[in-house]
Amino acid sequence: MKRIILSLKILLVIFLIGVVQQSCTKLDETVYSDITGEKLFEDPENLIYAFGVAYTNLYQLTGHKYGVVGMEAGTDILVVPQRGGDWYDGGEWHRWHRLTFTPNDGYVGRWWNTIFFGVNTCNRLIFQFESLEDIDVTPAVAELRALRALYYYWLIDIYGNVPISTEFDVPEGFKPTTSSRKDVFDFIESELIEAMPNLEKQTGLLYFGRMNYYAAQMVLAKLYLNAEVYTGTAQYQKALTACDSVMGGGYSLTGDFFANFEEDATLSTEYILGLHFDQIEAPAFEVHLFTNHYNMQTKFGFQDACWNGICAQEAFFNSFEEEDVRRDGLLSGFQYMDDGTPIEDPSYEKFNPTDPSAPYDKDGAHLNLDPEINMLEPGCLRQAGARVAKYPFIEGSDRYTGNDIPIFRYADLLLMKAELLMRSGGDMGEALSLVNQVRTRANATLFGELTYENLLAERGRELFAEGHRRSDMIRFGAYLRTRWEKPDVSPDHVTLWPIPQSQIDANSNLVQNPGY
Repeated sequence: MKRIILSLKILLVIFLIGVVQQSCTKLDETVYSDITGEKLFEDPENLIYAFGVAYTNLYQLTGHKYGVVGMEAGTDILVVPQRGGDWYDGGEWHRWHRLTFTPNDGYVGRWWNTIFFGVNTCNRLIFQFESLEDIDVTPAVAELRALRALYYYWLIDIYGNVPISTEFDVPEGFKPTTSSRKDVFDFIESELIEAMPNLEKQTGLLYFGRMNYYAAQMVLAKLYLNAEVYTGTAQYQKALTACDSVMGGGYSLTGDFFANFEEDATLSTEYILGLHFDQIEAPAFEVHLFTNHYNMQTKFGFQDACWNGICAQEAFFNSFEEEDVRRDGLLSGFQYMDDGTPIEDPSYEKFNPTDPSAPYDKDGAHLNLDPEINMLEPGCLRQAGARVAKYPFIEGSDRYTGNDIPIFRYADLLLMKAELLMRSGGDMGEALSLVNQVRTRANATLFGELTYENLLAERGRELFAEGHRRSDMIRFGAYLRTRWEKPDVSPDHVTLWPIPQSQIDANSNLVQNPGY
């Protein structure tokens, strides 16, 4: 089954709208060797082969260290501490954690550039599809508009006020202007609503990783859920309607929580939209190296060295009950090889609590991933912090690993609907039942009542390292609160990231977000 998906992935990457340069194979073994783009697209079903780069851009957006896992280093869940000379990186991880980021920080620019690459690619493909004659491109254009709306959902959430770009054929030297967050909201809403009637309602393997009707409804539900943050006006009933539309797609919780994050999750009943990574055919995901201690390389048989970077904050680790299976998504404690041999960190003797340049280990040679983190910087211990093991480590991985990543999944939908029922004065019994479905699967004690505080905490336990936490904390009013190694006060403007300075310098029509 995985080979089938990989074949489709290759097709998506190498087929372009112009001349096909290589031969590829569909599932039915029809060969398209040496066929011009015009000939290929005589069949509307073949338009999918041009979508490649619009979708594969999502891999670069989510899989990189600045992607969905790294995004949560700016929340109360994960952190990248400075371990002596390691992970200082010009102080950008400190600024991310403390919400003191600047328009010149690398992650600020990378998210902007990668998202807008996706937007511009969708614009190009829509322009090229609509120039085709004697072929119905309506479903293909609808899918691209929905994908572009997903990219804009991230833009409105992270940056707020951004250019609305829909044209590819623009004059030389064209420079777009900034639109207000409210205008961006209206644009995303109208794009999704107009695309919806022409989106496929088929689910399963063929539409894994593609914008079908239900994925588009999920984006719409997220947009409405956060409408009060984005526009100042709540739209909870619209969000509930969108959630119910997605629930009609036949999704369900998987029996095994970790089955959603393994090497091949393409048969998961929980994925509404996800990405199928592969270290050879779809490389980009690097969480295994990003999180693991240097000396864990041999245990997992990785071909590349581990980086000893991102880890869980202690309070988040302690928020799990011991019986909660999701706690196994955080690797902690003394570490051993499969045969029981202790894994050692031979540099432990260099530890000196008064010397931040020697942050090794206070517990001895045996490698102990202690959930307690002694400091953010500059002398975090080499072994401090439980590591992100939610995506099961795949033996033999090199720089990249082949786990699948959900962008939207059914557990999130259940928790969203519960929240919306609470916020709209709906049935609290139903809301509690929805959350307890998630906790039952996790083997966690069922809630007797539902509050905003325990729901936000539950969203963290269920969805950590999937890129949702920042948005959740802002919506629940928790983003600016005091937390470990974060200043007591953060100005309100940090709920939006700055527009990258490089973009401001290149385009005088862009307006910097207030406060930067």
